[in-house]
Amino acid sequence: MKIKRPNGFLYYVAFVLIYPVLKLLFHFKVDRKNYRPPKGPFIVICNHVSFMDFLLSTVSMFPYRLNAVAAQKFFFYRPLDKLLPMMGCIPKNLFDPDIRAVMGIMSVLKRGDKILLFPEGRCTVAGDYMGIHKAAGKLVKKLGVPVISCRITGSYICMPFWRKGVRLGKVRVKLSNLFSAEDTKTLSVDEINRAIDVYLSGEDVLLSGEDTCLHGKSTLFGSEDAPPCKPLYTFGKRRLAEGLENILYYCIKCGKEFTLETKGNTIRCTSCGNTISIDRYAHLSPALGSIAPETIQSWYREQSRYEMRQLHEDMEPLVFKVTVRMPITPGEGVTPCGEGMLSLSPKGWQYEGQLLGEPASIFFPIEMVPALPFDPNDDFQIYKNGRFYMFTPDDARACSKYATIGECAYWRFVSDIQMTPGLNSGFCE
Repeated sequence: MKIKRPNGFLYYVAFVLIYPVLKLLFHFKVDRKNYRPPKGPFIVICNHVSFMDFLLSTVSMFPYRLNAVAAQKFFFYRPLDKLLPMMGCIPKNLFDPDIRAVMGIMSVLKRGDKILLFPEGRCTVAGDYMGIHKAAGKLVKKLGVPVISCRITGSYICMPFWRKGVRLGKVRVKLSNLFSAEDTKTLSVDEINRAIDVYLSGEDVLLSGEDTCLHGKSTLFGSEDAPPCKPLYTFGKRRLAEGLENILYYCIKCGKEFTLETKGNTIRCTSCGNTISIDRYAHLSPALGSIAPETIQSWYREQSRYEMRQLHEDMEPLVFKVTVRMPITPGEGVTPCGEGMLSLSPKGWQYEGQLLGEPASIFFPIEMVPALPFDPNDDFQIYKNGRFYMFTPDDARACSKYATIGECAYWRFVSDIQMTPGLNSGFCE
């Protein structure tokens, strides 16, 4: 597949149209104090907190045109199947060795162009930095070009993973020169990965003593005792909690699952009545007689700890019925291809059922599935050997649960972890 240079006309028109909207709706600002454009080809690495991160990062780097690495699944939907190649995007199998994507990246850099890479490999679920595959450091070292970090804050609340639409707020982008070409030669792979974690998570802000963070006090890398700092964003006051049940299924008080419902600015357990409200800074507060974590992120971490406690070497396989979808025809999205049973054991995921009218048995080793990207109330995805499978359980609400369990299982049962922890939502605690 030949990777085109991004269409200059579309790039310019998109910037002219999008930048004023970002300024109007999100008070969009870019911090370039620690950024000096390097000469020649370079890589921009960006954290992934919302579905508008591609726009935010490309607008921030304008007038440079970036060839973005994007999940393969997007190339099967209209009009993206035509638009993404026009914009020079490179398809990538998520959490699956993909030599084609690497060759595409190398060809872009060889001709002197620039790459945009989201090394987390999926959009964060609860707003925390999720860590990266250690192969990212190997790739950076192999490519040997300068690297720019692009840290986005605020967009998670303005366009959260767990609900449709956008909300008014404040979005900031911080650009920094992370590595020179010489750095990539002298630093070890572990040192490169650590630096990426530091800058994309925002730990560099904590270390530098700057006074902006995601919440009323910094929780970067679990630093709950950090001094108070200025909240970065505010957003509208209506319907702030609606959609949270798409990622939070575990009641923090009674431990029941799928008993949470949201309305307006509150989330309530229908089993025990625990009621929690969310304010315009995304802080959580309990009603009288209820209990609440401080943030969405801390709730999601506790949910992950709960799932981690259920996993052990002698566990019975977790088995549930699924529908499988796969891409068949470019531009037609994904097509239902069969039904069967999917199970998880300490060794990995096993699918048994029908696929394209034939009996199918597919095994996904646990060490090859460090994370399961998912779409709330729709599906979770596993990539293998250049193909991806979208599994929809009978109860579509459980997509978040199975994605969480899958990631917990990786951290519990794999001896040679190939992911950096980042903030990691409690998986490695």
